[in-house]
Order: sequence, then structure tokens, then C-alpha cells
Amino acid sequence: MRPLTFLSAVFLSAFAFGLFGCGKDSSKSATKPAEQAVTPSPDHIVAMVNGTPLTWADMEKRAMGYLKDDVENNHLVIPTNRMEEAKEHFRRNSIKAFVFKTVMMEECAKQNIRLSEADRQEGLRNLALSLKSRNWTTNDFFLKGPMGETMMRREFEDGLVIDKLLKINVRNKLKISDKEISDSTAMLQATNDLRRVKLEGVRKQLLDGANFEDVARNVSECPSAKKGGDLGEFARGKMLKEFEDAAFALEVGSLSPVINTRFGYHILKVTAHTAAKAATGSTPAIPETVRVSHILIKHVTIDRKRITDSILRSKYNAGVADFFRELKAKAKIECLLYKDMTF
Repeated sequence: MRPLTFLSAVFLSAFAFGLFGCGKDSSKSATKPAEQAVTPSPDHIVAMVNGTPLTWADMEKRAMGYLKDDVENNHLVIPTNRMEEAKEHFRRNSIKAFVFKTVMMEECAKQNIRLSEADRQEGLRNLALSLKSRNWTTNDFFLKGPMGETMMRREFEDGLVIDKLLKINVRNKLKISDKEISDSTAMLQATNDLRRVKLEGVRKQLLDGANFEDVARNVSECPSAKKGGDLGEFARGKMLKEFEDAAFALEVGSLSPVINTRFGYHILKVTAHTAAKAATGSTPAIPETVRVSHILIKHVTIDRKRITDSILRSKYNAGVADFFRELKAKAKIECLLYKDMTF
């Protein structure tokens, strides 16, 4: 399991507070501009946690870094007439990130959390994995990150300390029972059973005369839906065995029963069937082919490891939320910029 870490959250403009439940802002207040006539001075204090201040300059650097990163790397599109609203959104999130980080770092100091070189190397390996989707190296993270190299390196180090705190106080205490896994498996199986029943109902409509192409366009979850379910012509050995066996066994124009593959549940309709031709002295052999259309409804893959990881991730996130809630209840937190923000 690789749960959300503080380090991972450097790139999440909304950070983890929708998950952790830190702020209680409504969607309306979350984008309401601060009431100020002019931009405050750089050293103006916008928030405090146990006497540790966050200045306007520090907040703005983080907020505008998040915004820039989302625009450049996550392809966020912000209409010109909503730019100020977007800036306020990122400012609020940067304050939330400051509160979370400050509360956690103070607890790290109390528990004397220290990093070993092994911790740093593991952190770099995990960072490299999380950056694959961007095609970034760990060096790119520090050099191209939204807050500049010096601050990104500090965030990396602080993030590892917080991750270690959470590992000791949350992750290492997590337990999962066989019953929880069995219950989750049963729930997923019930979901799949319902999806199969849905496709059985679709097949009945087709047998009653519904147009296959129209139904495929409206129901199928395969990209081929745009073409009425048409997958084209293929010979043996090109498709999954269970799919292929069903296709080559069908008469032209007839419907298959609902079949199950690793992609989901399918109804097949063969629209053409060409017999094989033996080679002659002047022409090579031509294999048997079919042209198939299908309707697909995807199912959930039931895998014990994935189920276990999902349960642990959910428990971890809930545990972090509870741990943070306990710590912030003991802290003095003030937001001087947005009077409506609560923590």
C-alpha cells in the first residue's frame, strides 16, 4: 500500500483537506475573495498556529505555485473572468497546507522523529514512482516544482518527517480482518452480478427486436460503441480465447449468450463469417475470419491484494484524519485573512 503522503500532496492543489476534513468551508465560501482594499505587505501575517506565523509572501508563493503547476502540468483551464476566484481558492488551500504541516511538524518535534539515510532513499524511490505520470525525474521535482528548488527540497525533507510520524502513529497500527476482505469481496461480486443482470436484460431487448447498433451506442462501455459495437474482422488468435471461441461458434446474425472475459460482460453478434481457403500454387492460404460487433458492460476486477490495499488505504486516510483532529484540538489556530475559515 502506498497511501497519500504529505510529500505527494505537494502537487495536489487542494491538498488533502477534502479527505482530512480540516476546513469546513462551503463551496461558496471557499472561493469568496478576502475583503481587502489593497494587497497586504509581504510580511503581513495571514495565519498563526501556536504562535508560528504565515506571512502573505509565503502564502502567495505557495498558492501561486500550486496554481501555476495545475495550469502547466494538470492542464487546468481558468476563464479570465474567474482568475481572481481561482487565486483565492489556492490561497485558502495554501493556508490549510500550512496549518496541517505546522501542527504535524510540532508533533514530530515532540516525538523526536528523526530521518535516517534509509528513510531518505525510500522517500526518493517513492517520489520517483509518483512522478512517472509526468515523465519527471526526482531532480525535475526539485528544479521544476511549483515553489522553487530551495523550498521544494525543504518540503521533501519535511514531508518525509511527517510521513514517518504518520507511519508510527497511524499506518503501523492498522489491522484488517478476513471478514472485512470477505465482505468487500461479496460487495464487489454483488455489483458484478447486477451488471450481468443488466446485460441479460439488454440481450432480451435485442431478441425482442431492438436494433443492435443503436443499443451498442447507448449501452456499451467499449470505445467501439461509437461504431455501433463493430470490432472489425479478425482471424483466430487475435482475441481473448473465450471471446474468440464464442465468436467463431456463432451463426451470422445471431446473438451470443452473455460471456465473461477479463474486460467484462459481452454480447456478441457476428455480421460476417469467411471460411478458410487452402493455399494454391499461386496464392497463400487465407485463414477463417469473422466480423464481430459486441456490447460490453465492464465488471470490477476482484483481486484480494487490491481489495486489501483499498481497505488499508481507506483506514489510513481515516486514521490520519483522526490523528490530525486530535492534534489540532490542542493547537491555537487563527486565520486572520479569511475570518470564515475554521479548522
